[in-house]
Amino acid sequence: MSGDAESQRSSLFGLVNFRPRLTVVLIFLTLTVAVVGYHIYSDSGTRRVEGMAAEAQRIFAAAQKAGAKGAPLDPGVVEERIKGWVGVRVALPRDERLFSYRSAARERIGKQAAAAVHLTFGEEPYLLLIVKPDTLRGVESSPLFSESSFLSWEKEGNSFVFWEKDGVLYFLVSSVDLTHTFDLVRQYFT
Repeated sequence: MSGDAESQRSSLFGLVNFRPRLTVVLIFLTLTVAVVGYHIYSDSGTRRVEGMAAEAQRIFAAAQKAGAKGAPLDPGVVEERIKGWVGVRVALPRDERLFSYRSAARERIGKQAAAAVHLTFGEEPYLLLIVKPDTLRGVESSPLFSESSFLSWEKEGNSFVFWEKDGVLYFLVSSVDLTHTFDLVRQYFT
């Protein structure tokens, strides 16, 4: 009988037969949970960007209906307002012939403080939305968008360009062609 028991425990080549053990089951369970968790985390980043895009589009449309009023603002004044509202220092382009800063306002994007800067480049209106993620509430920048990458798309006649720089999220919205909007970001804001 010991020969029969020995043949059941070994394979043809003398190797031990595979029998699932608790360790193997735990490894597969851990991998499954990790993959599902990663997909949930990735989807939450996409939902945050889509939510920001909807808010940016709403703010841009409201500014278009109101129209530009008053004298252009000095870029230094706008930068100080942004620092007070969002808590980060940004550098805005200073070419007065091309850029005109029409207004700056404090906004809320979800639970996050944001600055909405209405500007024109040439004669075309733009909205620059600046958001510093609140790490105390668990909202951090997504690893999907490194500092070297951009996310751009068109929706309902508007162009969107999203990027991250120094831990701050930027959104540029315009009714101009996406190629021109993206070139503006690449040349003057990064």
